[in-house]
Amino acid sequence: MSYCTVDDVIHEFTPTLRVNMERDYGETFEENIAQHIEKAEAFVNASLSRAYSVPLRSATSVVISAECKVAAYFSAIAYSEKDSVVQDKYETAKMMLDWLVEANNPALVDDGLTNEERNNTGILYGSGSQIYTEEEISKW
Repeated sequence: MSYCTVDDVIHEFTPTLRVNMERDYGETFEENIAQHIEKAEAFVNASLSRAYSVPLRSATSVVISAECKVAAYFSAIAYSEKDSVVQDKYETAKMMLDWLVEANNPALVDDGLTNEERNNTGILYGSGSQIYTEEEISKW
C-alpha cells in the first residue's frame, strides 16, 4: 500500500513532460508510474526507518508529498535522463524526509499509535536506546 496515488505523482510532472510521457507510454503510462511509486515507497520507508517503524499505518502530507516527488523523479529520469528539473523534486523530497527523521516526533507521522507504543522507543525508532544505570557501569 503506497502513501500516494498515480494521480498524485502525475501532478508533480510539468505539463510538457506529462504529455510526452502519456504519448510515448500510451496505455502503459499509469502502470509505469505505479512501478515507480513502489520504488519510491521503498526509498521513503528506508529513509524513515532510521527513526520510525515502517511501513507507516498512516502518513502525513509531508510523507505523501515526499513519496510523490521521489516517484516523479524516478519516472522522469527513467523516461528522459536529460530532465534536470526533476532533480530538484528528488532533493526536496530527501530533505523533507531527513527533517522528519531529525524531528524524531512520532506524533508527526503516526496518529494510530497507542500510548504504550508512543512510549516504547523500540517500536517507534526500530531499537531501544542503550541505558546504562550506575549499577551496570559499576560492574565494569
